[in-house]
Amino acid sequence: MPASKIREVESMATEKSISFRSNLESNSLDLIRKVGWNCARTSELIAGMVSQLAAYTEEGIPMSPSVFICSSVSQLVQLAGVGEHIPLSADVPLESAGAKILKDAAPLCFGHWRIFVERSPDGQRCNYGVFCGTSDPSSLTIDEVVLDAYDESFPVIRISQSATNKVEVRSNAGDGIEFRFNNDRDTEEIKIHQHVRQLAEAISSKCGKRGDLFAGYIDRVLSIAIKDCHGTLIAVVPSTGAGLPAEISDLVRLEPPFHLYDRFQRHADEGKTASSVSRLQAASELISGFINSDGITVFNDAGYVLGYRAFIKSDNAGVPVTGGARSRAFGSMKAMVGKSLSAAFFRSQDGRTDFLQIETEQAK
Repeated sequence: MPASKIREVESMATEKSISFRSNLESNSLDLIRKVGWNCARTSELIAGMVSQLAAYTEEGIPMSPSVFICSSVSQLVQLAGVGEHIPLSADVPLESAGAKILKDAAPLCFGHWRIFVERSPDGQRCNYGVFCGTSDPSSLTIDEVVLDAYDESFPVIRISQSATNKVEVRSNAGDGIEFRFNNDRDTEEIKIHQHVRQLAEAISSKCGKRGDLFAGYIDRVLSIAIKDCHGTLIAVVPSTGAGLPAEISDLVRLEPPFHLYDRFQRHADEGKTASSVSRLQAASELISGFINSDGITVFNDAGYVLGYRAFIKSDNAGVPVTGGARSRAFGSMKAMVGKSLSAAFFRSQDGRTDFLQIETEQAK
C-alpha cells in the first residue's frame, strides 16, 4: 500500500476509552450531600461498590448483599430493636475498602444478615462487618426500619442490587438513585417497590382486622422472593368468586389452599413465640418456593395461596412462561383483570415490573 494511503488510514482510525466512574461518583456525591456528607471518599466508595454489585459473584456464585454506610453500627442495630453485629475489620482507608469489604462479608449475607460500613468522623477511615435484625417474619425488616427513620444526626446510605446490572443507592432521608448497567430506557422513578406494595395490598384486601399488618408482612415476603427470582407472574383472584378462572390451567392446585393469613393471625395471637416464629418463617420460605417456580402463582384476596406453576390458556398454550412467553402470558392476564382476576403482577428476568389492579389501578 502506498505511504499516502497508509497515512490516510491511520488518520481515520479512532480509539476511545470511556469510564462511567466519574458519573457514578458525581451522582453518589449529590445524594450523600443531601444527608450532610460532603465527602468525596464516601462517594468514591459508593461508586466502586455500585459497579461491583451490578453482577457480583464469588467462585461463580451470584451474590447480592445489601451494604449500609453509617457513622455508628451500634446505633444502626439499635434501630431494629433486636439485632447484633459481627466486626470483620477495623480502621481501613474508606475510599479503597470496597473490594475487600465485599470479599470478606458478602458470603456471610444470607437471610437477615447485611453488611455495615462504619465511617470515621472525618470520613477517612472505616470499620466494617455484618449485622442483622430480628428473625421474626412479621416484624419490620432492618431495611424498612432504617430507611423509614430519618434523623439528621444519623444519616444512613444503603446500596443494594435490585436485579442483575441494576443497583439502587438510597438514603434514610428518602432519596434514591438506580444505576443501570444495561440498555433500559431512563425512567422517572423506580416502581418495583410500589408494584410489590400494591400486590401485597391486593392479596390482603379481604383479610379483616389485621389486614394492614398482614399487608406489611406479605410486602416483605414478596419483596425478598421477587428480588431473588428469575422472573415471575402472580395472579390474585377474588375470594368471593368461584375459585380459579377457567383460563388458568395445568397448575399444581393446593388442596386445601394454603392459608397464609391464618398463620399470620396465629403468630400474633400466640404472642410471637419461638414455635410461631418458626411456623411463619417456614411459610415465608414456602411462598418464595412458589414464586421461584415456572408459571403463575395464584393467590386470592383473603390471604390464601390457591396454586402455583399455573399456565394461562393463550396463543402460547403448553409453552413454559419464560422470557417473551412470560410477557405474552401477562398480556392475557391483564385482559382478565376486572373479570376473573383482581390483580396481576409481572417481573421480567431483567428486573422490570408491571402491575394491574381492578378499578383503582391502571397498568404501570
